[in-house]
Amino acid sequence: MKHDYKRIAIVGSGGSGKSTLARQISATTGLPLVHLDMEFWRPGWEQTPQNEWIAKIETLIQRESWIIDGDYGSTLAMRFAAADLVIFLDISRFICLFRVLKRKNKARTDFPDFLEDKLDWVFLKWIWKFPKNNRKHILKLHEKYSDTIFIVIRNKAELKKLLEEFGET
Repeated sequence: MKHDYKRIAIVGSGGSGKSTLARQISATTGLPLVHLDMEFWRPGWEQTPQNEWIAKIETLIQRESWIIDGDYGSTLAMRFAAADLVIFLDISRFICLFRVLKRKNKARTDFPDFLEDKLDWVFLKWIWKFPKNNRKHILKLHEKYSDTIFIVIRNKAELKKLLEEFGET
């Protein structure tokens, strides 16, 4: 499997394991890795303006190969259209919340160094509402871009099987 894909988009809720999976697949395939959180956030938790963000994503997805992890709904369709493979981490919101709370105040390689970890009610509420508010959007994009290979991972067993297919032991 690892040699068939040049452009992989990994999507899912905060705490679903997108960045970890992206690092693991990148390590086994050699595909360049892009964490969208690194690209989007500016000092002081300032967001990249929408027009700049769209331009940045357009540039990133034009590359020959990549693994891009992140949700960022406004650019999901662009990534779905450009990807050879989309991996949707459809993980329980309870697990996602637990993971986010567990990683609090730990160093993250998928986040800009100039930002301190931020855990607020807005983020926690977004995770809690992800299945209702964001899951549908992802599944509709899957229907729209039905030629793009789409894998849904719901648990550790499915994740382990996917990693084995990529050559991860």
